[in-house]
Amino acid sequence: MSSKNNSFSLSRRNFLKVSAAVTAATGMGFGANMLNIKKVSAEESEKLAKSLGNVEVKYTADVMCPSECAMEMWVKDGRITKIYGNDSCPFNDGACCAKGASGMQLIYSPERNKYPLIREGERGEGKFRRATWEEAIDYIGKKLVEIKKNYGAESVIMDAGDVTDRDQYYRLFHAFGTPNCVEHGSICDTPRRHGPKLMLGGKRIEPDVMRPVLVRQPDGSLKKDYTYYSKLIIYVGWNPFVATRINYESRGTVGAKVENGCKVIVVDPAHTNTASQADQWLPIRPGTDGDLFAAMLRYIIENDNPNDPLKKYIDWSFKELSVGWDEFEKEFKSWWGKTDPINGKSYFSLDWATDRTGLPIEQIAQVAHEFGITKPAALVWGMQSPGHHYNGYPASILGTALNIITGNIDVPGGAIDTELVKSDKGGDAKGSSLKKKKVKRLVDGKEVEGEVEHLHMDWYGDWPAAWDDVVGDYPRRFREGVALNYGPLKGHKYPIKGFMIRTGNPVMTGGNTKDWIDALTAKDSNGNYKVELVVNIDTLYLETGMYADVILPEASYAERMSLSDVYPSHQVLWLRDRVIEPLHEAKCPTDIMNMIAKKLSELGDADFKASDFWDKYKSEEDFVNEMLAPAPGRNHAGEPIPYPHLPLGYKLQGTPDSLDAGRVTIDHEKKVVKGELVTVDWMRKNKGVAVWPMSWNRFKVFDKEAGKHVASKAVAKTNSKLFEFTFSAYDKYNKLIAETGIIPRGLKEIGYDKYPNTFYWFETKWNPYTNKEYAKYKDEYPFQLICGRVHHAMTGTQMVPWLSEAPVEGIWMPLNNSFKHKIIDMNANNELEEVEKEFKENTFCVGTIAINADDAKKLGLKTGDLAILENPLGAQEKGKVYVTEGMRPGTIKLGFGTGGRFSPGIGPTSKNKDYTPNHSGLVDPNAHSPIMGMPCYADMIIKVIKA
Repeated sequence: MSSKNNSFSLSRRNFLKVSAAVTAATGMGFGANMLNIKKVSAEESEKLAKSLGNVEVKYTADVMCPSECAMEMWVKDGRITKIYGNDSCPFNDGACCAKGASGMQLIYSPERNKYPLIREGERGEGKFRRATWEEAIDYIGKKLVEIKKNYGAESVIMDAGDVTDRDQYYRLFHAFGTPNCVEHGSICDTPRRHGPKLMLGGKRIEPDVMRPVLVRQPDGSLKKDYTYYSKLIIYVGWNPFVATRINYESRGTVGAKVENGCKVIVVDPAHTNTASQADQWLPIRPGTDGDLFAAMLRYIIENDNPNDPLKKYIDWSFKELSVGWDEFEKEFKSWWGKTDPINGKSYFSLDWATDRTGLPIEQIAQVAHEFGITKPAALVWGMQSPGHHYNGYPASILGTALNIITGNIDVPGGAIDTELVKSDKGGDAKGSSLKKKKVKRLVDGKEVEGEVEHLHMDWYGDWPAAWDDVVGDYPRRFREGVALNYGPLKGHKYPIKGFMIRTGNPVMTGGNTKDWIDALTAKDSNGNYKVELVVNIDTLYLETGMYADVILPEASYAERMSLSDVYPSHQVLWLRDRVIEPLHEAKCPTDIMNMIAKKLSELGDADFKASDFWDKYKSEEDFVNEMLAPAPGRNHAGEPIPYPHLPLGYKLQGTPDSLDAGRVTIDHEKKVVKGELVTVDWMRKNKGVAVWPMSWNRFKVFDKEAGKHVASKAVAKTNSKLFEFTFSAYDKYNKLIAETGIIPRGLKEIGYDKYPNTFYWFETKWNPYTNKEYAKYKDEYPFQLICGRVHHAMTGTQMVPWLSEAPVEGIWMPLNNSFKHKIIDMNANNELEEVEKEFKENTFCVGTIAINADDAKKLGLKTGDLAILENPLGAQEKGKVYVTEGMRPGTIKLGFGTGGRFSPGIGPTSKNKDYTPNHSGLVDPNAHSPIMGMPCYADMIIKVIKA
């Protein structure tokens, strides 16, 4: 290791040493036998099946993590006996990781919610009594009717949480009359998505490494293509080998590297599993990814030379597909003449960037040059960073711009905005049209009319540009209520009186844990809870459930039906089919929706009709068929042309085979091609998967008259249907500000009076190396705190003991104290049974504190020692340290959702709550990113005290 000019770098030799050490420690290395898997013959499969007796094979989708891979489950006598990946789905191509394979320990867990519960003690005490479904639904229905009558339907929030299959709950509460229906995306990584949303109309840029892809051949046939084209992938704050949100990135990154010589660069303060397999690791200072991107863009602009093959960085044909580049470039360059008060250097210059990022100046120039000159390439940024930083928005905008101007968007081997090209699903099943219903409210003594949507607590309240909602700011609204600042109902105020939380765990993941607990337990002057009704709908009994008034047991992912489509590179849908009947007294979302709807109707709520609910959706299949109706729902575009016999630019609807065979009707006026509708029955006959053909270059089309490619205007969802460097998406929010003169709270914080129409810049919070306001804390709080995922579904699957046998990167390590706990495990007959198991010391993974070896030595700490982490706000968390070379000095890393787990429903992990740190306990409860209000999970500084 070397340190120079406030930078931290590794020689190649030491990089390889660290890679080997960290990989060995985490048990996640790619050994020599990784790919030596024997393919089972048909005869062997038949022999195995016969030996198992009467086995039924079901195709479904996993929910053991957000990847939701397509799975094949074997069922015997009504019980799941085997779990495999479904090789008919290109998203995971038959792969099944440890998370998916561990599903039976969740499905059959003794810790799961088995029947409805009604609270008897105070919220948080965990005192409940068993209730019947009829009793629980009656309790909920009466309370909802009372809240709607006294405060308005908008006073109820439906938070559909961390897990998919949420459309039924959206439909239920849109009909109820509240626009406040949200999901976990708002506390996931909204700053990360902001650039693609503004500039492409999309959300999530990923490398083109999903293989196989179904591609039209020159002879007209369709074939699976396994070819990798990528030559360079830069992962910034993104760790796909652990945070397997996008399953194909794990195998695809390795595939591109091995088969096409793709270079992989990882930019991360921690030496992650992905970094261990990369060609280069850049241990950047936390919170400075945007600084790196800005320096890369300045370097590329200043040094681009179309006449020099070694400096031909910019593919100027991007201007044919874009609007506003000149304005963007002008504003970006205007910062070059400004001096950064933190270091006295010109913004975005190489020496400015090396001072802030801690990376050597030569390394920054090298990365910028390589990205500019290498085609195809993909720049991909992550959830933890910049997604969890206050100023993640400029970073996301710059990253998107870099992919566009270098000509890497949607080319083979380049960067794909997967949100724009995945299949459409849902239709009006979730009842979005119900938000257009007219409503009247009294404002300043006058009756005013608007639509249900105009009551939205964020869009017309404090966060007008928060298109993914602001769950992280709920605690404040629980205590203070909502005031509408914009729209036809401006001036209307209402309290939050009902909180329906389904599968989410915001007490642990929605921001600061203590702040959430305070908000859920806050009482008025009469001693009544301010939020009068809290209902938790979940398979699992997590921490948030402890603060509920009613708990409804939802069927597990193997006991219900829905769809998955998690960011593939083209239109692919796979069915989450019901594999077994719901266990215990659990019910599926469709049944829960219908039961509550029917009860509200019986109690006199005229907004609920049989024709919209229980008569319309007599089964899960009815609901999912409606969700499938629009599929694939994308415009026909790209090369090779997916269906050469169908018109380009028209929206496609129908099964892959009907579109391919031409069994379609074409509406030239509406530009829609309709084939035979995709149905659950069709999906089942095709191993649960629908795959439409892949194409690239979907943002452009060849104009024969002009003799060149022009914008297709078929894929981008911006207002202009082009790549936008001037942000028209902000126009409608600025119009609201102009009408009222009220500046949103987040914009005030960063000194803006409206949303900028092109490039903008502001600093993050709690970073003494980039923001002068926090420089005073540098000496007393010398460590920056970051977090990362481990192999779990947010905070839901830590109750699966098998997953506690696999360590992760120093933040989920076998450092437990000895304890006993009842679990589901395999017996000698290879069958699951409930047993009490003793977990001896240092055999069970727990949340730990990853610290650099030199830092640990200075503090007198060694692996396994207890330490206290304290932030400037006085919050403390205690945990065991794990000493590693794989961490940038001055950085502490914790797992997200791994420590301080206090719900007994989390199983054996709850036994370790007193010596495992909860990252959310150290988050600043008042720090929300200024555009979309996301909690600033990665913006905090701490000191480390040996306990």
